[in-house]
Amino acid sequence: MSYMSTDWFLEQARLGKMYSAANQAAATVTLINTSTATGFILSNPWGSGKKLVVKDAMFAYTTVPTAAAILFLAQSIAVSTVAHATVTTLNIYNADGSGATGANAGRAYNASTTPNLPVYSRILGYSPTTPATTGGLSFKDEVNGAMILVPGSYVQISYITTAPVGITYMSWVEVDEK
Repeated sequence: MSYMSTDWFLEQARLGKMYSAANQAAATVTLINTSTATGFILSNPWGSGKKLVVKDAMFAYTTVPTAAAILFLAQSIAVSTVAHATVTTLNIYNADGSGATGANAGRAYNASTTPNLPVYSRILGYSPTTPATTGGLSFKDEVNGAMILVPGSYVQISYITTAPVGITYMSWVEVDEK
């Protein structure tokens, strides 16, 4: 069964291998050209022995934007053996309903000093200058395994133009590296 299969993700959730994390309060998203990231960062630490197969990512504005913005998922430019520093952690929950077990390899942060700069990887959405009348204020990307974080890599939410403020959610499955 491929990672792109909904059945595969459901089976992994049933087996206790699917996890999710979300901001618990609004966070300002950081522009891509800095290693001091805020908003939401999902990291797979070097040496974890796992790959993080991203299922989906969502962003919802909590403040109506005053200008247009394009939101992206941005991945680390390269694998790094250096850990994230100065982190503000988020709880990670198992999709099987067992709660925040701490048994997962992935790490989620509201803020982090990343070991390298990211690059734009996937477009998450566009918010127009008049979102209340011309567009929505939430975006979802059904990644379905088209993004895999190997040990030493990460993904964060980023933008161009105007800094968005909101809540981000991601879910992923953890599989053995080999």
